Amino acid sequence: LSNIRSTSTLGDNEREKQKIEALREASNIFDLGGKDCAFQKTCTDEQVALFSDQEQLRRSYGSMEVAPPSTSVTSTIMSILKYAAVDPRSAHRLRADADRIAKKYKVSEKRLWHNKVSALAESNQWPALRNLLDSCTKPPIGVKPFALAAIKGRQSQVEIMHYINRIEDADDRNE
Repeated sequence: LSNIRSTSTLGDNEREKQKIEALREASNIFDLGGKDCAFQKTCTDEQVALFSDQEQLRRSYGSMEVAPPSTSVTSTIMSILKYAAVDPRSAHRLRADADRIAKKYKVSEKRLWHNKVSALAESNQWPALRNLLDSCTKPPIGVKPFALAAIKGRQSQVEIMHYINRIEDADDRNE
C-alpha cells in the first residue's frame, strides 16, 4: 500500500512539474507578444508563483492538506486556515501564511475575512472565530457572517448571542 501511495505521489509531483514547465513556456510565448499579451503573461506568471508557494507550504508543514496542488488562491487560503485545526501548534504561523498569500495575490480584505470566517467555522475552530471577531472593533464584513456561521455550526445559544448582540443593524439582528 505504501508503494502505491509513493508512486501516486511521485506521479502527482511529475504532473505538477510538467504543468509548471508548460506554464513557463506559455509565459515566454506571451512575452513575445509584447504589450498585447501582457495581461496573459502576468496571469500565467502569477499562477506559476502560486504553484511555487503551494509547494513551499507543503514542504514547510510536511502535508499535502495545507495547500493542495493546483488550487486557486481562495482555495489555498481556505486550506491553510483549515489546516490550523489539524496542527494547532502552528496555527499562528498558518494564519500569518494565509495573510501573506492574500496580500501577495491581492485578495481583497472583505474576501479574506469571508474566507477566514468560512474556514474557521468549517474546521470547528470556534475560539479562533471568536478571537477574530474580537480582534477588531468593526470587521470589514460586519458581524452577520460570524453569527450565521455560528448558527450553521450549531453552536450554543450563548455563543450565537455573542455574535448577534454585536450586530448593529436591528433589521439584520432580527433575521
